[in-house]
Amino acid sequence: MGRRPARLLLVSLLLVAGAARAHAASFPPQLRFRSVSTDRVTVHFHQGLEAMARQAATLATEILERHEARYGMRVGHVQVVLADVDDDPNGFASPLPYPLVHVRAVAPDGSDEFGNYDDWLRLVLTHELTHIVHLNEARGLVRAGRKVLGRAPYLFPNASTPTWMVEGLAVYEETQGTAFGRGRNPDVRMVMRMAALEEDFIGEDQAVSGLDRWPAGEAAYFFGEAFLADLAQRLGPDVLPELARVHSGRVIPFLDELTARKVTGAGFHQRWQDWSLAARESFAREARAISARGLTASRALTTRGYRQVGPRFSPDGGWIAFTDRDLTHFRSIHLIRADGTGERELVKRNGGAGLAWTPDGSRIVFEEPEVYQTFAVRSDLRVVEVATGRTRRLTRGLRARDPDVAHDGRTMVFVRQRGDGSDLALIGVDGSGLRDLTRSEPGTQWGSPRWSPAGDALVASRWREGGWLDIVRVDPVTGAVSELTHDRAKDVEPTWTPDGAYVVFRSDRDGVSNLYALRVADRALRQVSNVLGGAFTPDVAPDGRQLTFASYSARGYDVHVMAFDAATLSPAAPFEDSYPEPRPLPPPASIADRPYRPGGLVLPRFWTPYADVFGKDKKLGAVTGGADALFRHVWAADLHYGTGTDRLGAQVYYLYDRFRPTFSLSAEDKTDLVTDGRTRTREVTLRATLPVLRTLRASSNVSLAWRRRRETMEGLMPGRLDLGGLETSWTLGTAKVYPYSISPVEGYRLRLDYLKEARGLGSDVALDKLVADGRLYARAFRADDAIAAHLAAGTTIGRPSFQHSFALGGFADSVLFDVVGTNHSVLRGYPDNAFTGRRFVNANVEYRFPLAHPQHGFRVAPVFVRHVHATVFADVGEAWSDAFRWGDLQPAAGVAVGTDLTLSHVLPFTIVAGVARGFGDKGRTRAYVRAGLAF
Repeated sequence: MGRRPARLLLVSLLLVAGAARAHAASFPPQLRFRSVSTDRVTVHFHQGLEAMARQAATLATEILERHEARYGMRVGHVQVVLADVDDDPNGFASPLPYPLVHVRAVAPDGSDEFGNYDDWLRLVLTHELTHIVHLNEARGLVRAGRKVLGRAPYLFPNASTPTWMVEGLAVYEETQGTAFGRGRNPDVRMVMRMAALEEDFIGEDQAVSGLDRWPAGEAAYFFGEAFLADLAQRLGPDVLPELARVHSGRVIPFLDELTARKVTGAGFHQRWQDWSLAARESFAREARAISARGLTASRALTTRGYRQVGPRFSPDGGWIAFTDRDLTHFRSIHLIRADGTGERELVKRNGGAGLAWTPDGSRIVFEEPEVYQTFAVRSDLRVVEVATGRTRRLTRGLRARDPDVAHDGRTMVFVRQRGDGSDLALIGVDGSGLRDLTRSEPGTQWGSPRWSPAGDALVASRWREGGWLDIVRVDPVTGAVSELTHDRAKDVEPTWTPDGAYVVFRSDRDGVSNLYALRVADRALRQVSNVLGGAFTPDVAPDGRQLTFASYSARGYDVHVMAFDAATLSPAAPFEDSYPEPRPLPPPASIADRPYRPGGLVLPRFWTPYADVFGKDKKLGAVTGGADALFRHVWAADLHYGTGTDRLGAQVYYLYDRFRPTFSLSAEDKTDLVTDGRTRTREVTLRATLPVLRTLRASSNVSLAWRRRRETMEGLMPGRLDLGGLETSWTLGTAKVYPYSISPVEGYRLRLDYLKEARGLGSDVALDKLVADGRLYARAFRADDAIAAHLAAGTTIGRPSFQHSFALGGFADSVLFDVVGTNHSVLRGYPDNAFTGRRFVNANVEYRFPLAHPQHGFRVAPVFVRHVHATVFADVGEAWSDAFRWGDLQPAAGVAVGTDLTLSHVLPFTIVAGVARGFGDKGRTRAYVRAGLAF
C-alpha cells in the first residue's frame, strides 16, 4: 500500500538523476535566470554572469559544430546552464531529457588536476559537449526506435560503455581542442608513471566510476584518455569517432568487445594489454632518464597515501601541520613532529588544503567549504586552537581560501573568489578590517599567497588568459604586481625562505612537478628537487635547513621532509614551451537575452511501453515524463490497462523546486484484483519539504503532507473507505560513509513522523499515529567496520477499536500514510507482517565488517565488485494493543554476507543474502536475499 510501482519511480529517478550532480534544488531562490541563444545553443544564466553567458553561447556553438563534424552527427539544440553556486569548479552533461550541460562559473587556479588551461569555458565546454555528441549518437535500429519512442533512456547505447570510454573520450577531445587539457598535464602523466613503476597499473576493468582506491574516479579520466590517445596514434584519429559510430547502433548493450574487434581488429582487453605493456616500457625509460640526473633524497613522515598534502612548519619548526584524506576517515588537519612521531588529528575540515600558523604557534587558520544560506556552497576561513582543537569561524560567505598570516600576527592575506575570477584580499586575524588588495581583469585566478618574512611583500601564483600561470610579487600596500616568472609552465604554490632571499615553488617546467628556488635579487632560477613522482605544496623550515612537501607515489600523496641548502642548488634548465597556441575566442553573442521560460522544456521528450506480467492482473501501459533545464519542474506519468480488472489506471508525479520549500504532487488511480472481486484506489498527496539545516556534515528537513484517498470494494461485499490525513515529519542526519566503508561508520539518523486522520479531513477513521526512528553508527575494532544500532517505536491515539495500526515481521515495506499495517521495522526470522497492533517497538544491532575490497571487474563486463562484507545481527520487537509485556518481545539473530557492486559501469548496487532464526512465536529459520543493508 502507498508505494508507487517501480516503473514510475524509475522514470522520475532518470529525470532527476542530473539534478543531484548539478546541485539542482541548490539554486538560491533569489537568483533570477535569463536566457541567451544562438541557433544551436541556449545558455541560461543568473544575474552577474551575463558577459560570461554571452561568451559561452558563441563558444559552445563553435565547439558543438566542430564535434558534430568530427563525429558525423547532429544533436539538435543544446541547453546550457551557467551558475555560480559552488566554489568547486566542475560541470556535467546529460543527453536526457534533452541535450543538457551544467557549468559552474568558478574556474580552477591551475594547481589542481585540471592543470593549466587557456580558457575555462573552452575547457569545460569542450569536455561536456563531447559527452553530448558521444552519448547522443544513435544509428540503425536504435535511431529508428527514437523516431517512434523519442529519447527513451534505453535508446542511448554509448551511455552503457565503460566509464573510461565516456570520460576518456571527453578528456581526449578536451586535450585536442585546447592548448593544454588533462592529456597534456604532467601531473596526469605522473599518476600513470608511478602506477607503472610500482606495478599498480590500472586495468580496463578498474578505470570505472566504482573504483574506491586511489586514483579513484580520476582513473577513468586519466587512463581512459591515455588509452584512447594510444589507439588514435596507432590506428589514426578517426578510430575514435568510428568506435562511437559503430557502438551507437548496438541494440543489445555492453557489447563493447564486439565493437572494438569490428573497428580495431582486436578486443578492448587485448588493446589495453598492448597499450599497458608499451606504456610501462615508456615510463621505465623515462624513469631511467630522470634517475640519471640524480634523485633527491627525502624522508617520509606519512606512508598511507591518497592525499596527505599542504604541510606547513610551525613557527618553532617542531611540528608540521598538514591535511589528511584517506579511504576510511573524514578529511582533517593533522599535526606531526618534524621527526615523524606524535601524529594526531587536530580538527576535521570539509575540504581545501590551505592552512597557516599564527606567529606564536597557538592557532592555525584554514579554509573549508560550507553550505551558505541553504542553497550555495562557499569557502570561508576558520581558526583552530592547537592546544584544544576548538574552532571559530572568521568569515561567512566571503568565498575565501589559501590564507597566510603575516609575521606581525595581525593581518592575513587570502584569495577571494568571485564568479568570473578571483583577487587577493587582506583581513585581520580576528576577522575585521576586510580590504581588497588587487583588482584584476575578469578571468584572472590567484592562488597560494604568502607573506615575506619582513612583511613588505607577498608572492602568489596568478593565472591569466592563454595559460600564463606564473609566480608574481605583490605590494601589500598598493597591490602593485610584478612578475617573477613569465612562461606557460605551471608555476604554483610559492613560499619564502626564512631570509627572504628565495621563493620556492612548484613547477612542471621539466615535465615533472618539481620544486624550484628563484633568487629574488636577480631572478636566477635553481632546481630544488628531482623526483620520479612529483613534489607539491612546499614549505621551508624556520631554520632554513629543511623543506617539507607532499611527495607522490602510486598510493597517492604523502608528507616528506628533505635537506635544503640554497647555496648548493644547480641552475634550472630553460623551459621549452611545447604547448600549441590557444584558439581565439569567438565574439560574444549580441542577441538580446530574455527571461528564463521553462514551459517548452518540460514537454515530454519520450514515451516507453511496458508490460507487467508478474501480478494477478497483467498490465500493459506506457510512461513518460519531463523536466526543465534547472530541474525546477520534474514530472512523470503512467497510463496502463489491466487485463484482469479490465480497467485503465494512471499515476502522475510532479516536483516543483523553485523556492525554499520543495513541493510535490502525486496522484494515482488503480484497480487491484482481490478474492471476492476488485478494489479501486484513488489517491492524491500534496507535500511540502522545507530544509531546516544544510551543512556538508549534517542535514535536517521538515515536511508537511496532505493525503486524500478513497478505496472502493466491488464484488460480493461492496463497500467504500475514505481516508484523509495530514502527515508531518522531521529528519536529522549526520551519518558518514567513506570510500572503503561498507556501511555508515559515524554519525546518526533521526526521524519523527506524526499522522492525523480526521473526519474533518474527509476520513472515515479518526486517529493519530506517532513514530520515532533512530539509527546510530560507530566504528568498532577497525577503521572500515561498524556497529549499527536501530531503535524504532510507534503508538496509535484514538479509535480504540482500531487494532492493526502497525505490523512487525520481515523488512519494512510501507510508509506512515498506510493507516493499516504500517511496517517500519526489521525483524528477521519471522513471516512478513507476522505481528500487528496499535503500538510497536523494535531494536536491531549489527556488527558489519569487510571481508575484502576486491576493487575489480572482469575486462569490460558491466559489473565491478567494490567490497565484500559480512554482518552478524540481533533483532527484537513486538507489536501489541493492550498492555506491554517484556516476555512477549520476539527475538531473532542471524548472519549475512553481501557485496557492493557497480552495475552498468555507473550504478551503485548492494545485494545481501542472509539467514535468520526467530526464537519467539512464529519464529523459524528463514533465508533472505535483498537489495541494500537492513538500515
